[in-house]
Order: sequence, then structure tokens, then C-alpha cells
Amino acid sequence: MEKTNNLILDNLLEIEKRAKEIILRDLEDSQNEAYNSFYNLWKNQNREEHENVMIEELKINMEKYWLAQKYNSAIDKSFNMIYFEHGGLYGGELEAFAIDFDDSDRKLSEFEIDDDHMEYLDNISCLPAFVSPTLYHLTENIQGEEDNFDDFLDVNNIYELFEATALIEINKLFKRANEENVFERLNLKKPFYLAVAEHDTGAPKLIYVIE
Repeated sequence: MEKTNNLILDNLLEIEKRAKEIILRDLEDSQNEAYNSFYNLWKNQNREEHENVMIEELKINMEKYWLAQKYNSAIDKSFNMIYFEHGGLYGGELEAFAIDFDDSDRKLSEFEIDDDHMEYLDNISCLPAFVSPTLYHLTENIQGEEDNFDDFLDVNNIYELFEATALIEINKLFKRANEENVFERLNLKKPFYLAVAEHDTGAPKLIYVIE
């Protein structure tokens, strides 16, 4: 699956690159201080620190919620996907859902997952996973600032850049979690898929695969 994960990361990096290029072109013509300040907020993120924060929070929440009978009444149930959902522009916290994913016709070139192939299970459902610092920093700063942009399209451009970076960081988080066997206490069916999406915005993106 290393080839698959490399393809996924390359795709995420390309999305981030395109989002950055759009903003840089805009800023050549715009003197908008809000637009420029949020681009600088993105540029000054500490990505290594974010990974450390996320993996510690993931471990804590797995122990406190995912592996606790109080919140997970079917700990032994097997499944082959965890879907992580975040709140978009106004929410950096990700919640986890156990999924049975029909991967029988899956192709390596596909990065989005058809919701029709996802069966939501009860054992992990809407449980805390971790907070994306990148998305959280955007959320805590953007509220009340939207009207200071020239156009809401500019706000959306900033969001797409922050989200792209957050997904790259989450890809690296999942790689590290796999290397540290963080998910092995769950009853995984392999290949095991990790996907992320904003709530109610379409197909989840495949972020990492564990063989």
C-alpha cells in the first residue's frame, strides 16, 4: 500500500499547491489586509508541532472513548474504515465513525469515496478523534472577520488552502499512527482505510491506507 499512500500524498500536495497559487495571484492585485493576514497565518503554521499534538490527542481519545464499553458497546466488531468528519470553516475538531467499506471495485487512482459504498456501524459513532490545529487556528481567527474580505470567494480560497494543509498533516498523522501501531487494538479488516471530509459536503477523501 506504500504506492497508494504516496499517490494520496502527492494528490493532497497538488491540491495545496493549486490553492496557494490562486491566493498568491489574488494578492498581486489585492491590498486587502484580511486576505493577506490569513495567508500569513497559514504560512506561519508549525506543522511538526501539529503532528505531535494530534497523535497525543488521538491516543487519549481512543483510550477514553473508542475502547471504552460505555461509548463503544461492540468493541470486538470488525470493520475496514474509519471516517473522520470536521466542521469546515467553523470547526477544527474531527469526530470518528466506524464504517464497513465495500472496496471490491476500488482503483488506486480514486481519491474520493462513494458514500453508497459506506455502511455506518454503531461501535464507533460520532466519537471524538482529535483537533486539527491548522483548521482550529483558522476557525478561532476567522469569526467576525469575514466581512473584512473584498469577497466571500476570497474567504473560501483561504479555507481551501487551510483544509488542504490540514489533510496533508492528517496524512502524516495516520502514517505515524500506523508506524506506532496505534490502531492495532481495534478489530481491523485489512486493507484498512482512513478517510476525511467536511460535514455534508460530498464524498470523503481517502487519506491513508493500512495494509
